[in-house]
Amino acid sequence: MRLVSCVDWARNPVYTGPNRCWPCTTVNVVLVAVCAITVATVAPVAGGMVAGLGIAAVWLWGYAVPGTPTLTRRYLPTRVLARFGKVPGATPAPTGDPTEQLSALGVLRDDEPRLTPAFRETWTDTAAALVESDRAMRQAAGEALAVPPGDVSVDANGGVELTVAGDWVGQWPSETALVADLATELTLSDTGWSSIDRTVRADLAARIRGLAERCPVCEGPTRVSEDTVESCCGSADVIAVTCPDCTARLVEFDPAPAAFAPGK
Repeated sequence: MRLVSCVDWARNPVYTGPNRCWPCTTVNVVLVAVCAITVATVAPVAGGMVAGLGIAAVWLWGYAVPGTPTLTRRYLPTRVLARFGKVPGATPAPTGDPTEQLSALGVLRDDEPRLTPAFRETWTDTAAALVESDRAMRQAAGEALAVPPGDVSVDANGGVELTVAGDWVGQWPSETALVADLATELTLSDTGWSSIDRTVRADLAARIRGLAERCPVCEGPTRVSEDTVESCCGSADVIAVTCPDCTARLVEFDPAPAAFAPGK
């Protein structure tokens, strides 16, 4: 138990666990291996120590070489970053026309990509009820994931993370974004929504957030703007939908052409 506590104390959660950047990890493991082999040609024991300490540092801290994010961003080929989903547009969008899917669910108007009044009213009422207490949020998340609500945790960590019994489930740009998605799950629970693949549901829920003309929590008018998001491996231009009144970021979109986009 004491060893586990020491490991937990030494681990850096910013770059490990669900936040681990695999391109950075790959670069560091390769560099540690090169250093260990080089040292081992002169002193085999010392080479083994370099390898052991280097791998331990990568495991506990996410990297062993200072300045890793800059090195990864500058020198790792784009095609390699794309394999890890670190390039905008590298991860293919779920198949199917989202406009048709959301129209069939009664979310969108038939003639334009705008939320229907009926869906919007129920959605915002549900979101308002969820933000009243953490218990309500955990209950809704438990229902959506079919897990005991007591196992659900919501934590702020460079955004908002949802975990179940300590296992990472997902991350949202703000608590408002998470509440909006949980409200979507509850609002559409009787429409066949739960039968849709979870990856597709996540994509559709994000689009609903992007089309909200008013914040689902404070009901302030949303704003669509262009922004640049920095990550450890690079930067990306995005279309951001935010609420100036409560400063919540609802969603970020790749500006590449899509079936529909916020503000269009």
